[in-house]
Amino acid sequence: MTEAVPVTTPRGLRAPGTTTMLAGGLIGAILAYVFQAVGTRILGRVGFAPIAAIWTAFFIVASIFLVPLEQYVTRETSRGRALRSDLGVVAVVAVLAVAAGTGYVWVSLDSDIFGGNSVYLAVMALVVLGYSVLFSAKGVLAGNRRFADVGWVLILEGVLRLVVGLALLTVAIDATTFAWGMAAAPLAALFLRFWRHDRQTEDVEPVGATRFLGAFIVGSSASQLLLAGAPLGVSILGGSAGLFSVIFVTFTLYRAPLTLIYSLQSRILPYLVTLGEEGDHSGLRRVALRVLIPGAVLTALGALVGWLIGPEVVELLFGEEFSPARRVAMLAAGGVMAASTAQVGGQVLVARARTAALAAAWGVGLLVAVVVMVAVGGEPDLRVATGFAAGELVALLSVGFLITRS
Repeated sequence: MTEAVPVTTPRGLRAPGTTTMLAGGLIGAILAYVFQAVGTRILGRVGFAPIAAIWTAFFIVASIFLVPLEQYVTRETSRGRALRSDLGVVAVVAVLAVAAGTGYVWVSLDSDIFGGNSVYLAVMALVVLGYSVLFSAKGVLAGNRRFADVGWVLILEGVLRLVVGLALLTVAIDATTFAWGMAAAPLAALFLRFWRHDRQTEDVEPVGATRFLGAFIVGSSASQLLLAGAPLGVSILGGSAGLFSVIFVTFTLYRAPLTLIYSLQSRILPYLVTLGEEGDHSGLRRVALRVLIPGAVLTALGALVGWLIGPEVVELLFGEEFSPARRVAMLAAGGVMAASTAQVGGQVLVARARTAALAAAWGVGLLVAVVVMVAVGGEPDLRVATGFAAGELVALLSVGFLITRS
């Protein structure tokens, strides 16, 4: 099921396992959307709201804590260090992530979404804890250039989520049973026995976990509140549980390119780290330009496609009652493409351990988003979408400036 990769694996983007990793990311993303589509059609607009809330909160928590953890592990492993040297770091990040995820559910437990059901606390805790292991495993595999194994992890993750969720729905058609499929998904990391590849191959100094992860987590907090906080923003502005679900499925669907990037960005990071270690700054700048120019075009194209067929695509997949307003679809699609470009471009800063600069860029974007959301008028969904698009554009411009300047 895995592809053997020799120690002398090419450092470029044509290294063995790349195709399997890309396919795994795509298949995993499709399976995630199938899981959501099944849930919306079986549970309905209001019944699906707890799944939407857990998914949204987990996406934010994972992006704030676990994606930086994976990037740290990938970066250090690609430099020849072993994960076992940083188990304390992994434990601290995992505890913070579990506390944040369960904290959100606990605060919201008596809302219309969760209805006071404490089962969701256990579900969230197990989801975050399991993914703390899975993200660390992906870092070990990617850092050791086991890219095919990363692809299989992503496929098995989607399969487990869907199979367990569907099996439990045959027992009881309820969100509390369906949610356990999300808790089962990260067990996929254990099937690949990732710990076999965790070894110390070079005597290198650590980059400094506190400094690297501290700034990275701050930056991720801003970027993910901006990116994944749309449903929460609708709730804060007084939107109904039904509108919460509509915005959730809309942003989650349009977020597909970025979700795929999160799954696959560990593919490019070892290559960028190598360029940085060799002092090839012109090479890093070329990579940056190859990302920014097509990304700007795709941002405009995404907004156009969102206006033309955005609501229809959501309706096709999730049902007529989940169709968003056309302007909301346009702003969400364009904003996601801007965020995707900024995320890929930001890998240049991660490779150079300049996570503080990345945090500043996303912080400015979040500030702009909040100001715009408060200042504009209209329904909660339109206000949130407008703030989101404005913030993502500013974040893209900030990241672009940082990665192209001398």
